[in-house]
Amino acid sequence: MQKIALLALVLAVTAAKFVDTHTTLAQINADPFGHVVLSAIKAHLQASTPANEVNMLLNGVGAGLVQDQNDHDHAFELDTTTNNRIVEDLEKEILYHQNQIASNTQLRDDTIEALAVSEEDIRVTISDIANNEATYAREEATRNQQHETFVAKVAAIDDVIDAIDEAAKLIQHLSLGASFAQLKSKYDTLHKKLSDNTSHTALLQPVITALTELATHGVNQKALTKIAQLLSEIRQQLVQEKAAKTDVEERQAAHWAEFSVHLANEHTRLVERKAQLEVQIQEQKDTIEDAQSWIEFHTLELENSEERLAGQQAWYAVQSEIYETQTAERTAQQEIVDRLQEHISEKLSTTAQFIASRN
Repeated sequence: MQKIALLALVLAVTAAKFVDTHTTLAQINADPFGHVVLSAIKAHLQASTPANEVNMLLNGVGAGLVQDQNDHDHAFELDTTTNNRIVEDLEKEILYHQNQIASNTQLRDDTIEALAVSEEDIRVTISDIANNEATYAREEATRNQQHETFVAKVAAIDDVIDAIDEAAKLIQHLSLGASFAQLKSKYDTLHKKLSDNTSHTALLQPVITALTELATHGVNQKALTKIAQLLSEIRQQLVQEKAAKTDVEERQAAHWAEFSVHLANEHTRLVERKAQLEVQIQEQKDTIEDAQSWIEFHTLELENSEERLAGQQAWYAVQSEIYETQTAERTAQQEIVDRLQEHISEKLSTTAQFIASRN
């Protein structure tokens, strides 16, 4: 408190640099602390204390100013070091959060694009599975129809071959001497069977005609030989037809066996692909969600770090301003002390007169 008052005294003296000594001392005396200082000086003078003790007093004030400045310099240096470390750490935090936001934003955006591709892939895959199943069902139905048609036609051919064989036996019996009357019942049954056939009408018509003539004109060896030859030729044609149809059936069956395996394998591949895409899509959705969560987290942390940095910078700005203000004040005060010492040294007798005249 004494130092502050004394500094006020020094300021008063300096401000009155060009005012006469009595006026200056009167101004100092008007200040409470200045009055105390002058009273102390008066006491020194009345006690016949050496005059240089006044300068010693002022030297003490100057030394105190220097010590205060040194202490303040040290404290401000510590503040600066601490501030720089905190600012550096906060700037690193800010950069870290900014990088995390950027990388997670990039990850999110890239994954959103990849998700769109995956969702399109799975739509195509589901469509391919449906097409595959439809193709399998259609081709299987076609194959079944082909097989049923083959079985029916082969059965029809076998029926005709059986009828041809029965006709050949009938002709053979007649050739060996059996009378037509003996075989009339078999002839009628056979004739009706051949006439009722609808699968090989054109092929069987010559046989039907020949048998009808045989019944009408009577049996003769030449006619029997001709009919037997005709039956043999027809039978051979039927056997060839059956063989051709069997060959087609076997080739169709082999083709279906191969194609059905291909369709089944393709179906398995598509189903596995769909399952993989479902897992991939879920993972991509999880990645997007996680990335968004991290973006939000680091955004909050970034705002917090920026607020802390702003607060730290504001605090340091205040400390710097205080330091600069107080340093400037001490510099001015030290100059005042120096001038006051010079003033008192040069005009001590005048000062002593003024002090002696004080109440």
